[in-house]
Amino acid sequence: MARLAGVSVSTAGRALREPDNKVDPDLAARVMVAAGELGYMPNVAARSLRSGGGAMVGLVVGEMVDPYYGEIAEIVTETAERDHSMVAIVSNMQRDALLELKHIERLCGHRVSGLILAGGGFDQWSYFDRFIHLMAIAARSGVAVTSLAPRGTDIPTFCVDNELVGELCATRLLEAGHRRIGILLGPPHSEVTQQRLRGLTKTLADAGAGFVVDHVPYTPEAGEKAVQQMIGRVPELTAFIAGTDTMGVGVLSGLVRAGRTVPTDASVISIGNTRLATWASPNLTTVDLAIADYARGALNHIAAHVNGAEPPPPPTTLPTVIEGGTVAPPPD
Repeated sequence: MARLAGVSVSTAGRALREPDNKVDPDLAARVMVAAGELGYMPNVAARSLRSGGGAMVGLVVGEMVDPYYGEIAEIVTETAERDHSMVAIVSNMQRDALLELKHIERLCGHRVSGLILAGGGFDQWSYFDRFIHLMAIAARSGVAVTSLAPRGTDIPTFCVDNELVGELCATRLLEAGHRRIGILLGPPHSEVTQQRLRGLTKTLADAGAGFVVDHVPYTPEAGEKAVQQMIGRVPELTAFIAGTDTMGVGVLSGLVRAGRTVPTDASVISIGNTRLATWASPNLTTVDLAIADYARGALNHIAAHVNGAEPPPPPTTLPTVIEGGTVAPPPD
């Protein structure tokens, strides 16, 4: 490229590292023309090794087909490019805690500048010691790690107060007059699940309301099957709390199959405020987790680390109930 442009190798290198005011504009223009003719593409990995910096961030999501994780991936990839000139590499852990660890290790091996862990919480404890070990390796390697869910560690965590999320779900149904409530949450080996459950059960118990709890996978199929089984065991239930919008769609379907009309015969509130909540029929009443604010907060933290700057303060957005058409007073 330097030969084609008629400049020295060092001049060509400086011209390609924009902006560089030390290169004569005419010489820089010749280098760029030569680069175009030769189809030159910079080797980001090599540049990262040389400079000690990086332009890549790894994002580990729980399951690609779940709209919750799809929306996080959309926010992170768009913000990385637009605001920080970074490339986000999205990795799907497929709701497998062991696979998450493998992906963390591989992404660190690819010299990412930071990691956003968005998929943890399905089973946080079986491989906890190995997770802590990987976090120590990442720290020694200069990789900034953030999480969008509590992981029982001191890594920076960006998420809403999950006990408050549970409290909001319970309060909305209590205000509508429900006193017999079914709770369908995700796997119990999750700190998020446990925090939400604490908020739910305390609020319902303080109000003297009865409730039953089942732990089921975060899928529509599981939600549909679980709510039918729950009704079979406890037919007097009048309202249901679903741990995610994805599960909530399944709960709606299960109630219809059981002969119950929503919200006339049964009410439903879910968690997430994803697009799926507005696509459901009727629209799900759901709790907004402010995932856009917290995903951007995690990315901004990593970008500050890359630039050697003081990290900005984390978001403080509170969860809120978004009204749909699935909560009404219980039937007489």
